[in-house]
Formats: sequence, C-alpha cells, structure tokens
Amino acid sequence: MTGDTHYDLEILADLAEGLLDNMTAGQVREHLAICDPCGELLADLAAVREMLAATPTPAMPMGVALRIDRALAEEATAARGRGGVGLAEMPAMPDWEELMRDAPWETAARSSTPEPVAAAPAPIRPAAGAPVAEKPVVVEPVVVGPVVVEEPVRLGVVAGDGTVRPAKTGRRRAPRRRTRWVMPVVAAAASVAVLGGAIGGGLMAAQGDPTAPAAGGAPVAQPQAKPGYIVTDSGYTYSDADLKGPLSAYFAPSPSLAGESVGDKLISCVNKVIDRVGETPFQVEQAFYLGQEASIMAFWKDSSKQTVRVHVMGAQCETLRKPSEARW
Repeated sequence: MTGDTHYDLEILADLAEGLLDNMTAGQVREHLAICDPCGELLADLAAVREMLAATPTPAMPMGVALRIDRALAEEATAARGRGGVGLAEMPAMPDWEELMRDAPWETAARSSTPEPVAAAPAPIRPAAGAPVAEKPVVVEPVVVGPVVVEEPVRLGVVAGDGTVRPAKTGRRRAPRRRTRWVMPVVAAAASVAVLGGAIGGGLMAAQGDPTAPAAGGAPVAQPQAKPGYIVTDSGYTYSDADLKGPLSAYFAPSPSLAGESVGDKLISCVNKVIDRVGETPFQVEQAFYLGQEASIMAFWKDSSKQTVRVHVMGAQCETLRKPSEARW
C-alpha cells in the first residue's frame, strides 16, 4: 500500500492476473470493497486488458521465420564443429520457392510480365534486275473530333437565411462620375418638357376642350435625403475582415455623389435605417458585400476613439450583415 492508504498498480495488476497468494488477495479485496479510488484503478486495468486482448497480433513474416530457422541451423552446426553440445537435428529445410509457387502475389507477378514479342520477318528483297512495282501512296483523311470546352465552375454565396445565391463577378462597378454633368442636362430637358406640357394644357383648357386634363394635380412625393451624410460610390467588394476597419482607407478615396446622382431607392433605405436607429450616418458607401450589391452606412459610436457602427443593407433594403462596431 502507498502511504498506508491505497495499493499501488503493481499489486492491483497481480490481483487481476491471479498472481497473489490467497491471504494477500483477500486483504486487497477487503480494501477494494471500501476504497473507491483503488476500485477505479482496478477497473482501468481491466479496460486496458480488454483493449490489448482485442488488438490482433500480427503474424510473423515468412521471410523472418525462414531466417530464424537458418540461423538456428547454422548455430547448431557450429556448435557440433566446436565439440559442444549441439541442438537437436534440424529437419530438412522446405523448398519455399516450390511452396509459394501458387501464391496469389506470385501468380499476379507472372501474369504482369510481358510476353516476348516475336521478331518481325525480314523483308523479301527482289532479285537483281527485277522490276519493282511502285505502291500507290494512300493519304487517309485525319478526322478531328469536336473541341469540348468545359463549363467553368460557377461559385455561389451563402446568404444569411442559408440559401445559395450566384456570386457577382470580380468586375467592379465603375463610379458614377459622368452622372455629375449628365443628370443636370437630363433634369433641364425634363423641366422644359413639363413646362411645355403645362402651357399647352392651359391653352386647351382656356379654349374649353372637355377632354383636357384638369390642371393643378397633386405631385408625386419624392423621398428627400436627410442632411448630414455623404454618399460615395466605390464599387468595391467588401468582406467581413474589411468591415472591421479601418474604414477610412476605403471610404475616403471613393468619389462622392450629390443631387440627382443619388437614387431615390438609396435615399428611402437610408431614411428607413435612420428612423429605426434614431441617428444619422455620416457616410453611406455604395459597393458590394460578398458579391451582393449593398449600401454600407457608417454611424459614429465614439468619435474621440474613432469607433463607428456599421450597417450593411441589400438592394431591397434588407439586412445583409448584423450591425457591428469597427475602427474608422
């Protein structure tokens, strides 16, 4: 016993193997009846025995057994030559080549050996002076099979709801720089058309045309952008690592949009997020998130520590990523 309290592993192993005498075995069993730690050790030993018993014992390779038999025979012969007591007469060594001739691996080796190819007969040469008939040369057409072009593997993006959506290509959306002067021209042309239609409608109403539409219809309300934030368009594809910051490296170089170049759909989505959060973002970035078109909105969390809160919204103003904090 160790420390007059527990038995060591050697005593427990001898008990499990039945090597202890009856008196010692009785004392150990009485101790096991009241000692849980020793009982657990004995159970672990039993588990080890079962695991070792279940492990298959590999057979000795035939070549090793043959070398052992030859070594024993040589040792017996040397002992008899020295005049000592030799071992019993060893039986004649079996012919292993003959015994293993029909083994599967020997049969497979013989079948895999290529058979010798008979030499081609020598060509018959015509006698001297005999005319040699010329053989016509036949040119066989070469048939070229159709070229098979493998379809490229299409990759997808796993959305938040578990569905797989086709990923956007690596092309970056070009910044809308030309819209700064194109949109004012289009707006001017539209205003001229509206003004001309209003004048024509007024003249028709003055002449008493019953089919003329009534003037002064209610205009369609357009969403108005709430002041206080900048809209940029970089077309960059953001990942989760990029959205951890610093964001100024991506947001600052992007070209800014203003006026008619900012879509009504984006303004409505930003207003929706502002009403829900209760704050106004200081910058909205039009880009991509994991291959999907997205609007990335940055709200100040703590301007002194340069920390922001990022909201990533999809093309239909759905949440593509859980709002998280990042470094500006």
